Formats: sequence, structure tokens, C-alpha cells
Amino acid sequence: MELNGKQPESNPAKDILLSHWTDDRRTIYLWLHEEAPSLAELYESAVRLIFEIHIPGRVRLVSHCVREICNRLVFVKVGKKSGGRLNYVDRISQLTTLWKRKGFSIDGILPESGINSQASFPSSSPDITIPRDLFFEITNIIKEHEETSFQIDERVQLFFVECVPENQLYQNSLLPLVNQWKNFTTWFVGKAHDNGTVDADYNEERLLYHFQLFEQVLSTLAQSFYNTTDEIDDILEEANSSTA
Repeated sequence: MELNGKQPESNPAKDILLSHWTDDRRTIYLWLHEEAPSLAELYESAVRLIFEIHIPGRVRLVSHCVREICNRLVFVKVGKKSGGRLNYVDRISQLTTLWKRKGFSIDGILPESGINSQASFPSSSPDITIPRDLFFEITNIIKEHEETSFQIDERVQLFFVECVPENQLYQNSLLPLVNQWKNFTTWFVGKAHDNGTVDADYNEERLLYHFQLFEQVLSTLAQSFYNTTDEIDDILEEANSSTA
């Protein structure tokens, strides 16, 4: 099997194990290698972890590979737009500092009452007044979150337009595919970090399903020279048939 112009480590016995390197997977690999060789490496690792090497932590490793491919591929194709990713840790830290400086507690105690916010008290209790600058800090974080979410949607849509130029005049038709991309990216992101769950706790069928959906989208983009619309419809029909 030859993927990127060089022969991978191989022997006749191992070639049987490599039968999962279908034409579609070879095409995806070659396309990724052309766009960003580092992503081709991650894709090869993910495929091997799915079909060849069942090592401890493989679900998290596969998820990390997919997450990096999805995020980085968009960056490679459309570049970085102004604003960038919202740094939630820094923004919440700033809000926490201001919150405390204004004399508000973070332990659930309502100001000037000593009543715990989790306690039961009449709904007629007066509203809580907060300083103007604290209010604007909260609304600004919400606004930045909304703007960042919109920018992500916009960047993913531009990514598909860049990969499938014939759809430039019909960008709205790409919205379902943009949403699907976001959905399976979110699925893998949720499993990319350790949360105390071991591989045995994950549903293997769901892992394979989402990985193959991820591959279907990549295959469509890699082979966007023909039958693009039909392939996108097939992907969306398959995706919508699943309840999870």
C-alpha cells in the first residue's frame, strides 16, 4: 500500500490487516497530505487506531485526531479571521474578579440578606441590583460568545465553499452540511479529553458510526470534482437517520 509516495512499513502478513485502506481512505489521505501533511498523519493514526491497534485510551486518541483535523483543516483552507477564538477562561476570570470586587459572593449567598440562593424563599422577593459595569461585563461576554459562534458557523461555511467552489452561488444549501460538520466535531471534542471514562464505557458502534460519517464528509470534499451534490444528500440522509 502506497499512500504518500513512499511505502509504509509493511509485510505480506500485515497487508491483510491493511485491507481497510479502501480507495476512499487513500483518497482522503492523499488530499489531506496535499492540504496539510500533519493532518494526513493524524488521519492515518486515527484509521489505524480504529481498525488495527486497540490500545488503552484509543477512543480519546481517535477523538483528539478528529478534533484536530476538523479545526485545523478549516484554518488551512480559509485562514484566520479577525477576532479569533474567544478565550473563555480569561473572560470568566475577568468577570470573577469584577464580581468579587463589587462585593458579590460566589458561594450562593444573596447580597445583603445572608440567604442562600438555593434556599426556598417567596417569588415576591425583590430583584437583585447589580452595578452598571458588572452588568455590561456580563452582557459583553454573552455578546462575544454569540459573535464567536456566528464566526465559527461562517468559517465552516466558507471552508465548504472553498472546497466545493461550484456551491459559491448556493451557500445556503451548505448549511445542513455545516451543521453536520459541527455536530460530529462536537461529538469527538466531547471525548477528546479525559473525564474518567475508560474505553469499555464507550459504545463502539457509535464511535465507528461517527468516524465513518466524518470520513464520508472528507471523502466528498476530496472528490468534489464530481457528484458532489448527490454525495452530500447521501451523507445528510444517513446522518438524519440516526437518533444520536
